Amino acid sequence: MLAPDVLDQREDDGVVVLLEVEPEPGDHASVREAANVCPAAAITVTD
Repeated sequence: MLAPDVLDQREDDGVVVLLEVEPEPGDHASVREAANVCPAAAITVTD
């Protein structure tokens, strides 16, 4: 996981779980990277 303080993934089915709706500024880059590499395009980031 690229942003473990913000995103998690359920082990049983792989579904992404949002842990933090408004991540800290220091987490923004890792959240964007997670969205970019998500094979299912399940993560979107809005400013």
